[in-house]
Amino acid sequence: MDSHSSIEDPTSGHASQPNQTGTSSSMTRVLYNAAAVGKINAFKNIEKPLDHLFTVTKNTVLHIYITTIVTESESKTIFIKEILDECPSLLWQTNSKNETPLHLAARYGHIEIVSFLIERAKNLYQDPDRGEAAREMIWMTTQEKDTALHEALSHNHLEVATLLIKEDPNYSYFPNDAGETPLYIAVERNFRDLVSDVLDNCQSPAFGGPLGRTALHAAVLRDGTEIVSKLLEKLGAQITKADQNGWTPLHLAAYLGINCQSSTKLLLEFDEQIAYMRDIEGRIALHIAAYCGHDDLMADIISSCPDCCELVDKRGWNALHFAISGKCSSRAVPIIRDNSSLSNLLNKKDLDGNTALHLQSLFEDIEEDLMNHPKVNRMVYNKQNLNACDLLLAGEKSQGKKVSYISCHIQ
Repeated sequence: MDSHSSIEDPTSGHASQPNQTGTSSSMTRVLYNAAAVGKINAFKNIEKPLDHLFTVTKNTVLHIYITTIVTESESKTIFIKEILDECPSLLWQTNSKNETPLHLAARYGHIEIVSFLIERAKNLYQDPDRGEAAREMIWMTTQEKDTALHEALSHNHLEVATLLIKEDPNYSYFPNDAGETPLYIAVERNFRDLVSDVLDNCQSPAFGGPLGRTALHAAVLRDGTEIVSKLLEKLGAQITKADQNGWTPLHLAAYLGINCQSSTKLLLEFDEQIAYMRDIEGRIALHIAAYCGHDDLMADIISSCPDCCELVDKRGWNALHFAISGKCSSRAVPIIRDNSSLSNLLNKKDLDGNTALHLQSLFEDIEEDLMNHPKVNRMVYNKQNLNACDLLLAGEKSQGKKVSYISCHIQ
């Protein structure tokens, strides 16, 4: 069979055609170019109403003009005013992605145009609450559930974002399709002043992020100690919740390490119970820190909540199991081994009957030795009736193949 036989001849009457629904254009080349450069005369005395004049993706004259602007000035609003005088409904008209002119002005950082559009919306109705129409326009979302504020923050236009927040500080912005709230975006991008502005002026700002995270996860991820403190002060315990993998901000700090020591202390001072929260595998933050070899964070967690060392994950692993099999056992193991109050962990078995010494015997690349510790029972048997010495003599080391037990899904 000819390799091209499955491709239909486009000249034949049987060739499949793409769906043309919603793709017809009423915008001629001349009018498109006039819209791009802001020539108002081209739109005088045309037969078709301006709100029926759009491209194949439903972009109106205003969408084209705002997108085309390179450098902004107050004079750039003159064309917009003249067009809206001719057809006020274009202020609200969306393209095929549900984007209003305000969305585009916010995306491209055109603050003079953003301000003009908002004032124009306020003047639509001569009622005592002139801001209602403007607020409704600010709340409008695209197909991806982005508001104008989402657009401004995602494209780093802080002046525009500040203006939008000022217009309606009490609105609790919902997450977009990516799960991002404006507060989360601002924290993730380390816009400290804007974050403070939101927290100081908004009564109940939404703080969610992708994958069930919160703005506090983002603050820890960016090592934003100042923002961590502010978030805890303003939003309280609700923001310490776990993400979809069960990771609290403390889990994330424990994974990231030394740069998060200040954040770790703030989290523990705010609510020690966060140290006892388990992820979906049953692991607490101490387990994460022990596996990653972050001895300073381990010490901070143990100092605040010493009895959290008694907790085990779904396999029955305690902090010493994680430390001995982790990335830097020479740093993590001494934190537990040299703390006499934690001596009970030295011979604790997991669900397979393995103590930390069994794990040491399984891995060739273990840096820390428990074999000669006076409180370690070298003859304790696991469920296969093997002790650590048996494993060593049987030559069952895994030749340096440590398994990665912990991964962090961060972007």
